[in-house]
Amino acid sequence: MLPPPDTYDAVVVGGGPSGIFAAHGAALAGARVLLLEAGAPMADSLCPRVKLDTSGRLVRASERFRMQCPRCTCLTGLGGAAFHFDTNLGYSHALTRSKIEVDETGEIRPYSTLERALPPFTRAQDAVREVFDLLRQHGLPASDDSGPAADPPGAVSELFEGVDLSTSQEITVDRALTVVDSVMTAFVEAGGEVAFRSRVTSIRAGDVFRVTAATPAGEREVTARSVVVAGGKLGMSWIRTVVAGLGVAHEPTRKVDIGVRVEGAREQFGPLSAWCDNPKLSFVNDRGESVRTFCVCAGGRIMQYDFEDTVVLDGQHCMTKPTRRSNFGVVTTVAVPPGTDGTEHALDLARAVSKRGGGKPVACTVAELRRERVEDVALDTSLIDFTHAPLSECLPTGLVSDVLAMVDRLNTAFPDLVADSAVVAAPVVERIYPRLVLSEHMESSVPGLYFVGDASSKVIGVTYGAATGLAAARHLAGSRRS
Repeated sequence: MLPPPDTYDAVVVGGGPSGIFAAHGAALAGARVLLLEAGAPMADSLCPRVKLDTSGRLVRASERFRMQCPRCTCLTGLGGAAFHFDTNLGYSHALTRSKIEVDETGEIRPYSTLERALPPFTRAQDAVREVFDLLRQHGLPASDDSGPAADPPGAVSELFEGVDLSTSQEITVDRALTVVDSVMTAFVEAGGEVAFRSRVTSIRAGDVFRVTAATPAGEREVTARSVVVAGGKLGMSWIRTVVAGLGVAHEPTRKVDIGVRVEGAREQFGPLSAWCDNPKLSFVNDRGESVRTFCVCAGGRIMQYDFEDTVVLDGQHCMTKPTRRSNFGVVTTVAVPPGTDGTEHALDLARAVSKRGGGKPVACTVAELRRERVEDVALDTSLIDFTHAPLSECLPTGLVSDVLAMVDRLNTAFPDLVADSAVVAAPVVERIYPRLVLSEHMESSVPGLYFVGDASSKVIGVTYGAATGLAAARHLAGSRRS
């Protein structure tokens, strides 16, 4: 028999940026909030091979080892993968429309994913500013930028239909530890509760929500007027189960981001980020799809982790102690064939790469990608456990062409930027959640059930995720009062 359930105004599932800010915002608005996190506090979820010194002196040692250790737990835990890896916070000066697409008339138009999640644009921009204000209240240094970046050389504008060089702000892991701890302290002081190592197993809807979690002390059940689902990328399978079980209105995603990471010497890649920390350059391929750079990791590493039944890649940047290499992503926003589930389409690509790699990512040089054969040379890469093989054997022909076209454009804009010896590694898959039908407050078709951050299918990243968490918090707190 389960003990009588505890009752809350809101239960937040997941302690990444969106969950932390949703819980914090709701608690400060007077709601009784429980945050359930499957992992541990942020400091405990750093590399288990390194005993973290609370002064932060050993954070750089943790950064060195946590990338591909099979025992690593840093993808779960308070702060989530975003505060561990995706720590370029984005636009410190103003929100921009950083992506491009071809509309129904054939015109190329820029857009912001946050604008589509929290319309209109002015509201999305205000939400980002609010997130930065809160981060700075809790220890993020003030940005020293002086406004928008200078215009790029003419060659860049001629080669790319989308050019976004907006200033951005970074946060290193040792600083993130301080910020997350401060936010959580304020949450608890406002009456909030947090339960670590509590993995939610089911959510049932009725007059109230009943949330069941597996905890170290056994199964626990709580009830709540509202539930905010803030699981990250690794929680996708469970969230899909919740969506199906509760009848949440949704449809398969029709567009996914798939691609590679390109890695080379930090000094050689320097011109790419000369204007700002995270330049976004994009063009439209001959299939009408956007091809773009993203997540420029100056002095960072490529990270790999298990996802679903395969392995995928991401980038780690804003290092406490930068490395001698840099890497960046190149992705194509692919429109999947009619009748195809975009999530499975992206996972099938990752599975194909993993199969060719014997369960590992696959990497080769730019020269090998062009010639479709490998040389008897060691790759200069931060990847540890990978297979050296031609990516043309496991990536679609169109995607290979997109990567090489991006390399050629970059080398035209910045002569010799990407050498033939630069490493290309796959797979990268992003934005693969089912498309949920959500209100402008992140509320689903099930009243009182919200999806924020990655789980929303609308946005990814620290500041965008936090902005959606705050939107949900504000709405559920208002609903509680009314």
